[in-house]
Amino acid sequence: MISIIISSYLPYYFSALEKNIAETIGVPYEIIKIDNPGLMGICEAYNKGAEKAQFDNLVFLHEDIIFKTTNWGNKLMLHLDKENTGLIGIAGSSYVPVAPSSWTMADKYNFVNIIQGYKQNNDSVHIHSTKENRTKVFAVDGVFLAIKKENYTHIRFNEELKGFHGYDLDFSLRVAKKFQNYVIDDILIQHFSQGNRDKQWLDANITIKEKIGSNFPHQKNPETEKNIFLSFLYQYFIYYPITSKNILFTLKFFPFKYLRFQDKMLILKKYFNYIRFSSEINKKTQ
Repeated sequence: MISIIISSYLPYYFSALEKNIAETIGVPYEIIKIDNPGLMGICEAYNKGAEKAQFDNLVFLHEDIIFKTTNWGNKLMLHLDKENTGLIGIAGSSYVPVAPSSWTMADKYNFVNIIQGYKQNNDSVHIHSTKENRTKVFAVDGVFLAIKKENYTHIRFNEELKGFHGYDLDFSLRVAKKFQNYVIDDILIQHFSQGNRDKQWLDANITIKEKIGSNFPHQKNPETEKNIFLSFLYQYFIYYPITSKNILFTLKFFPFKYLRFQDKMLILKKYFNYIRFSSEINKKTQ
Protein backbone atom coordinates (compact mmCIF):
# COMPACT_ATOMS: atom_id res chain seq x y z
CA MET A 1 0.00 0.00 0.00
CA ILE A 2 1.23 3.46 -0.94
CA SER A 3 0.53 7.00 0.30
CA ILE A 4 1.14 9.57 -2.43
CA ILE A 5 1.74 13.16 -1.30
CA ILE A 6 1.38 16.00 -3.80
CA SER A 7 1.87 19.73 -3.20
CA SER A 8 -0.62 21.04 -5.74
CA TYR A 9 -1.20 24.39 -7.39
CA LEU A 10 -2.12 23.38 -10.97
CA PRO A 11 -5.59 21.76 -11.04
CA TYR A 12 -5.31 20.63 -14.67
CA TYR A 13 -2.11 18.68 -14.02
CA PHE A 14 -3.39 17.25 -10.74
CA SER A 15 -6.59 15.91 -12.30
CA ALA A 16 -4.68 14.25 -15.13
CA LEU A 17 -2.19 12.68 -12.70
CA GLU A 18 -4.95 11.49 -10.36
CA LYS A 19 -6.60 9.64 -13.25
CA ASN A 20 -3.26 8.29 -14.48
CA ILE A 21 -2.32 6.90 -11.05
CA ALA A 22 -5.66 5.09 -10.77
CA GLU A 23 -5.00 3.44 -14.14
CA THR A 24 -1.37 2.46 -13.58
CA ILE A 25 -0.45 1.91 -9.92
CA GLY A 26 -1.87 -1.61 -9.51
CA VAL A 27 -1.98 -1.64 -5.66
CA PRO A 28 -4.12 -0.02 -2.93
CA TYR A 29 -3.17 3.62 -2.45
CA GLU A 30 -4.24 7.01 -1.23
CA ILE A 31 -3.52 10.45 -2.64
CA ILE A 32 -2.92 13.23 -0.13
CA LYS A 33 -3.32 16.54 -1.90
CA ILE A 34 -1.90 19.60 -0.17
CA ASP A 35 -3.34 22.67 -1.86
CA ASN A 36 -0.41 25.03 -2.01
CA PRO A 37 -0.68 28.08 -4.28
CA GLY A 38 2.65 29.37 -3.00
CA LEU A 39 1.46 29.89 0.58
CA MET A 40 3.99 27.51 2.13
CA GLY A 41 7.30 26.00 1.15
CA ILE A 42 7.26 22.55 -0.37
CA CYS A 43 9.04 21.09 2.68
CA GLU A 44 6.20 22.21 4.95
CA ALA A 45 3.60 20.93 2.46
CA TYR A 46 5.27 17.52 2.18
CA ASN A 47 5.60 17.15 5.95
CA LYS A 48 1.93 18.05 6.42
CA GLY A 49 1.00 15.43 3.84
CA ALA A 50 3.20 12.74 5.34
CA GLU A 51 1.63 13.29 8.76
CA LYS A 52 -1.74 12.29 7.24
CA ALA A 53 -0.41 9.16 5.52
CA GLN A 54 -2.03 5.84 6.45
CA PHE A 55 0.37 3.51 4.63
CA ASP A 56 3.98 2.41 5.14
CA ASN A 57 5.30 3.50 1.74
CA LEU A 58 5.46 7.22 0.97
CA VAL A 59 5.79 8.77 -2.48
CA PHE A 60 6.30 12.52 -2.97
CA LEU A 61 5.41 13.60 -6.51
CA HIS A 62 5.43 16.65 -8.71
CA GLU A 63 1.97 17.01 -10.19
CA ASP A 64 3.10 17.77 -13.76
CA ILE A 65 3.91 14.13 -14.56
CA ILE A 66 2.23 10.97 -15.76
CA PHE A 67 3.30 7.35 -15.29
CA LYS A 68 4.15 5.32 -18.38
CA THR A 69 4.69 2.06 -16.45
CA THR A 70 1.75 -0.16 -15.47
CA ASN A 71 1.69 -1.89 -12.09
CA TRP A 72 4.41 0.46 -10.90
CA GLY A 73 3.20 0.26 -7.30
CA ASN A 74 4.28 -3.37 -6.92
CA LYS A 75 7.65 -2.63 -8.49
CA LEU A 76 8.18 0.26 -6.12
CA MET A 77 7.30 -1.71 -2.98
CA LEU A 78 9.75 -4.45 -3.97
CA HIS A 79 12.49 -1.83 -4.17
CA LEU A 80 11.57 -0.20 -0.86
CA ASP A 81 11.48 -3.55 0.94
CA LYS A 82 15.13 -4.30 0.20
CA GLU A 83 17.47 -4.01 3.17
CA ASN A 84 19.01 -0.62 3.98
CA THR A 85 17.12 1.16 1.19
CA GLY A 86 16.65 4.88 1.76
CA LEU A 87 15.20 6.91 -1.09
CA ILE A 88 14.06 5.51 -4.42
CA GLY A 89 14.04 7.90 -7.38
CA ILE A 90 14.12 7.98 -11.16
CA ALA A 91 16.97 10.52 -11.40
CA GLY A 92 19.97 11.27 -9.23
CA SER A 93 23.74 11.44 -8.85
CA SER A 94 26.50 9.37 -7.26
CA TYR A 95 28.75 12.44 -6.82
CA VAL A 96 28.67 15.17 -4.15
CA PRO A 97 30.99 18.08 -5.01
CA VAL A 98 32.58 20.56 -2.62
CA ALA A 99 30.97 23.65 -4.17
CA PRO A 100 27.22 24.37 -4.06
CA SER A 101 25.44 22.89 -7.05
CA SER A 102 22.44 20.87 -8.11
CA TRP A 103 22.78 17.11 -8.41
CA THR A 104 22.83 17.44 -12.21
CA MET A 105 26.20 19.21 -12.43
CA ALA A 106 28.43 16.12 -12.47
CA ASP A 107 27.32 14.69 -15.82
CA LYS A 108 29.10 11.34 -15.89
CA TYR A 109 27.84 10.55 -12.39
CA ASN A 110 24.20 11.24 -13.23
CA PHE A 111 21.71 8.39 -13.61
CA VAL A 112 18.33 9.12 -15.13
CA ASN A 113 15.35 7.32 -16.59
CA ILE A 114 12.67 9.85 -17.49
CA ILE A 115 10.80 11.30 -20.44
CA GLN A 116 11.60 14.99 -20.06
CA GLY A 117 9.39 17.70 -21.47
CA TYR A 118 10.00 21.44 -21.81
CA LYS A 119 7.87 24.45 -20.87
CA GLN A 120 8.65 26.38 -24.03
CA ASN A 121 7.29 23.74 -26.42
CA ASN A 122 5.63 20.34 -26.62
CA ASP A 123 8.84 18.41 -27.32
CA SER A 124 10.03 15.64 -25.04
CA VAL A 125 13.01 13.30 -24.94
CA HIS A 126 13.62 9.99 -23.17
CA ILE A 127 16.75 10.44 -21.06
CA HIS A 128 18.02 6.99 -20.14
CA SER A 129 21.49 6.78 -18.61
CA THR A 130 20.91 3.98 -16.10
CA LYS A 131 22.76 0.71 -16.72
CA GLU A 132 21.33 -1.32 -13.84
CA ASN A 133 17.93 -1.90 -12.31
CA ARG A 134 19.14 -0.26 -9.06
CA THR A 135 21.96 2.29 -9.23
CA LYS A 136 23.48 3.56 -6.00
CA VAL A 137 23.31 7.36 -5.66
CA PHE A 138 23.48 10.06 -3.00
CA ALA A 139 21.30 12.85 -4.38
CA VAL A 140 17.83 12.14 -5.80
CA ASP A 141 15.72 14.47 -7.94
CA GLY A 142 12.46 15.63 -6.37
CA VAL A 143 10.18 14.80 -9.30
CA PHE A 144 9.69 11.35 -7.72
CA LEU A 145 10.81 10.50 -4.18
CA ALA A 146 9.79 7.27 -2.44
CA ILE A 147 10.74 6.17 1.07
CA LYS A 148 9.52 3.94 3.88
CA LYS A 149 7.49 5.92 6.39
CA GLU A 150 9.58 4.61 9.29
CA ASN A 151 12.72 6.00 7.62
CA TYR A 152 11.10 9.30 6.67
CA THR A 153 9.97 9.86 10.27
CA HIS A 154 13.57 10.13 11.50
CA ILE A 155 14.59 12.62 8.80
CA ARG A 156 11.61 14.63 7.45
CA PHE A 157 11.89 17.54 5.03
CA ASN A 158 13.81 20.57 6.24
CA GLU A 159 11.28 23.34 6.84
CA GLU A 160 14.08 25.88 7.24
CA LEU A 161 14.11 25.80 3.43
CA LYS A 162 11.10 28.03 2.82
CA GLY A 163 10.70 27.99 -0.94
CA PHE A 164 10.57 25.37 -3.68
CA HIS A 165 14.29 24.85 -4.30
CA GLY A 166 16.82 22.48 -2.78
CA TYR A 167 14.33 20.46 -0.74
CA ASP A 168 15.16 17.26 -2.65
CA LEU A 169 18.93 17.69 -2.47
CA ASP A 170 18.80 18.45 1.25
CA PHE A 171 16.45 15.56 2.03
CA SER A 172 18.21 12.97 -0.11
CA LEU A 173 21.70 13.80 1.18
CA ARG A 174 20.50 13.55 4.77
CA VAL A 175 18.87 10.21 3.97
CA ALA A 176 22.15 9.10 2.34
CA LYS A 177 23.94 9.66 5.67
CA LYS A 178 21.87 6.80 7.13
CA PHE A 179 20.74 4.61 4.21
CA GLN A 180 21.54 3.79 0.59
CA ASN A 181 19.61 5.75 -2.04
CA TYR A 182 18.89 4.32 -5.50
CA VAL A 183 17.82 5.39 -8.97
CA ILE A 184 15.73 2.64 -10.57
CA ASP A 185 15.01 1.94 -14.22
CA ASP A 186 11.78 -0.08 -14.13
CA ILE A 187 9.41 2.82 -13.43
CA LEU A 188 9.12 5.38 -16.22
CA ILE A 189 7.39 8.76 -15.94
CA GLN A 190 6.95 11.70 -18.27
CA HIS A 191 7.71 15.11 -16.76
CA PHE A 192 6.28 18.19 -18.44
CA SER A 193 8.58 20.94 -17.17
CA GLN A 194 12.11 21.75 -16.00
CA GLY A 195 13.53 23.47 -12.95
CA ASN A 196 14.40 27.15 -12.67
CA ARG A 197 17.93 28.08 -11.59
CA ASP A 198 17.31 31.53 -10.14
CA LYS A 199 18.73 33.33 -7.08
CA GLN A 200 16.48 31.35 -4.73
CA TRP A 201 17.85 28.14 -6.24
CA LEU A 202 21.42 29.33 -5.69
CA ASP A 203 20.80 30.48 -2.13
CA ALA A 204 19.13 27.18 -1.23
CA ASN A 205 22.08 25.20 -2.60
CA ILE A 206 24.53 27.37 -0.64
CA THR A 207 22.54 26.80 2.57
CA ILE A 208 22.49 23.04 1.96
CA LYS A 209 26.21 22.88 1.28
CA GLU A 210 27.05 24.88 4.42
CA LYS A 211 24.92 22.53 6.52
CA ILE A 212 25.62 19.12 4.97
CA GLY A 213 29.02 19.53 3.31
CA SER A 214 30.49 17.09 0.80
CA ASN A 215 31.91 14.30 2.96
CA PHE A 216 30.37 11.28 1.27
CA PRO A 217 32.10 7.95 0.53
CA HIS A 218 33.31 8.40 -3.03
CA GLN A 219 36.52 9.50 -4.71
CA LYS A 220 36.68 13.15 -5.72
CA ASN A 221 37.36 13.92 -9.40
CA PRO A 222 39.62 16.97 -10.06
CA GLU A 223 38.01 17.83 -13.41
CA THR A 224 34.52 17.60 -11.96
CA GLU A 225 35.46 19.69 -8.92
CA LYS A 226 37.05 22.36 -11.12
CA ASN A 227 34.06 22.61 -13.46
CA ILE A 228 31.49 22.73 -10.67
CA PHE A 229 33.40 25.36 -8.72
CA LEU A 230 33.75 27.57 -11.81
CA SER A 231 30.03 27.16 -12.49
CA PHE A 232 29.30 28.16 -8.89
CA LEU A 233 31.43 31.29 -9.23
CA TYR A 234 29.65 32.26 -12.44
CA GLN A 235 26.21 31.78 -10.85
CA TYR A 236 27.18 33.54 -7.63
CA PHE A 237 28.45 36.71 -9.30
CA ILE A 238 25.30 36.99 -11.38
CA TYR A 239 23.37 37.74 -8.20
CA TYR A 240 26.02 39.09 -5.81
CA PRO A 241 28.50 41.93 -6.41
CA ILE A 242 32.20 41.27 -6.61
CA THR A 243 33.48 42.53 -3.26
CA SER A 244 36.27 41.36 -0.97
CA LYS A 245 33.63 39.97 1.42
CA ASN A 246 31.90 37.96 -1.31
CA ILE A 247 35.17 36.69 -2.75
CA LEU A 248 36.18 35.40 0.69
CA PHE A 249 32.77 33.77 1.03
CA THR A 250 33.12 31.85 -2.25
CA LEU A 251 36.56 30.64 -1.18
CA LYS A 252 34.85 28.65 1.59
CA PHE A 253 33.89 26.21 -1.16
CA PHE A 254 37.22 26.14 -2.99
CA PRO A 255 38.06 22.40 -3.42
CA PHE A 256 41.78 23.07 -2.93
CA LYS A 257 42.97 19.60 -1.89
CA TYR A 258 41.14 17.88 -4.76
CA LEU A 259 42.47 20.04 -7.60
CA ARG A 260 45.52 19.67 -9.83
CA PHE A 261 48.06 22.50 -9.84
CA GLN A 262 46.91 23.74 -13.26
CA ASP A 263 43.30 23.80 -12.07
CA LYS A 264 44.22 25.95 -9.08
CA MET A 265 46.06 28.37 -11.36
CA LEU A 266 43.08 28.52 -13.71
CA ILE A 267 40.72 29.37 -10.86
CA LEU A 268 43.06 31.99 -9.43
CA LYS A 269 43.24 33.57 -12.89
CA LYS A 270 39.43 33.55 -13.00
CA TYR A 271 39.34 35.38 -9.66
CA PHE A 272 41.87 37.91 -10.98
CA ASN A 273 39.64 38.60 -13.98
CA TYR A 274 36.55 38.95 -11.80
CA ILE A 275 38.37 41.53 -9.67
CA ARG A 276 39.84 43.27 -12.71
CA PHE A 277 36.47 43.70 -14.38
CA SER A 278 34.41 44.01 -11.20
CA SER A 279 33.07 47.47 -12.01
CA GLU A 280 31.58 46.32 -15.30
CA ILE A 281 30.30 43.01 -13.91
CA ASN A 282 28.74 44.64 -10.84
CA LYS A 283 26.64 46.93 -13.07
CA LYS A 284 24.90 43.78 -14.35
CA THR A 285 24.42 42.17 -10.93
CA GLN A 286 20.77 41.32 -10.42
